[in-house]
Amino acid sequence: MRILQLCSASQLGGGEIHVADLARAMVERGHALFLAVRPNSPLRSLLSGVIASWHEMPMKNSLDIKSAAAITELINQHGIDIVHAHVGRDYLIAAMACRRAKKYKLVLTRHHYLPIKQNAIYRWMLKDAAAVIAVSASVRDSVIERLQLPPERVHEIPNWIDPERFQPVHRDAARAMFRLKAKMAVACIGQITPAKGQEDFVRAAARVARMRSDVEFLIVGDEENEERPFSLRLAELAGQLGVQDRLRFLGHVDHLPDLLAAVDMVVVPSWDEGFSLVTIESLAARRAVLASDVGGIRGIIKDSQTGLLFPPRDSSAMANKLLWMLSDAPLRERLAAQGQRDVYSRFGRDQIIDRIESLYLDLLEADAGEVK
Repeated sequence: MRILQLCSASQLGGGEIHVADLARAMVERGHALFLAVRPNSPLRSLLSGVIASWHEMPMKNSLDIKSAAAITELINQHGIDIVHAHVGRDYLIAAMACRRAKKYKLVLTRHHYLPIKQNAIYRWMLKDAAAVIAVSASVRDSVIERLQLPPERVHEIPNWIDPERFQPVHRDAARAMFRLKAKMAVACIGQITPAKGQEDFVRAAARVARMRSDVEFLIVGDEENEERPFSLRLAELAGQLGVQDRLRFLGHVDHLPDLLAAVDMVVVPSWDEGFSLVTIESLAARRAVLASDVGGIRGIIKDSQTGLLFPPRDSSAMANKLLWMLSDAPLRERLAAQGQRDVYSRFGRDQIIDRIESLYLDLLEADAGEVK
């Protein structure tokens, strides 16, 4: 197959890591890969060494007609079979491009929990999508409702985990790498932004710190808004609550498995999620996970079996369950072990990418059948 992946992202997140790994896998499986990206795309570094045809274009917004025309030319010139768009603002660009193309199958992936725009023009533009991949059941329901597509065209296919990334790391060496001194460490990992729930985490950490002196807390991730860093607000709150000496901001961590080896627990306090990559990564690293009971996370964690859930935006409930898990080592180990087994059985890289590749092939076979 000749596959064109569209991604206008300018920052790295779970969705972009997914796109890069999917692209790499398609090349590994012998398909010809084309990428339409913005200049200075973060995918460049992730796909270093991968044989692909790169095409830079502005992709400024959903109505970037110039970029759509460039993609149409790319599709026609190279005989692209599959056009796959991953970022919401790219959907209309891809749809406009494909309407003028000679041959194509348009696939969209919806990574985000926020509903797609609900208006007649948006539905009309996207009605010819051959398939939409939704990363969780809640996202699938939202896509069907908003785009009014036949349910058989909307496929629930989650993101995945690569077991090779999570080989055992020596705990003491990992703790030394991150200069951890307390007996136990709890991490909150994700983009630094209000919707990821770090403020709730700081409040819960302050409550726990008043009851236990042997725990330190880590906030890990890139700022969503570098000009107005949310971490400044979090640091101020930590000072007001008296937990500033027990809470550290690590910023971006290049090799997450090392960090996961160093900590005892991971808290995922998001207000909502389409899918939570950090949750499956933490489970893959055999770490106990405490997470908010929302959309995509609910489809990953089985409460009290592979992790614990708490109501979103409820720092008191978070603190209570955090104290419970910190005080019960057998509970942490049971949840971590069962979580690791479960995540590898349901979200393994090869089996999920098999499903996406099969979807591509099914679309092309259906098209060939119609021609006959």
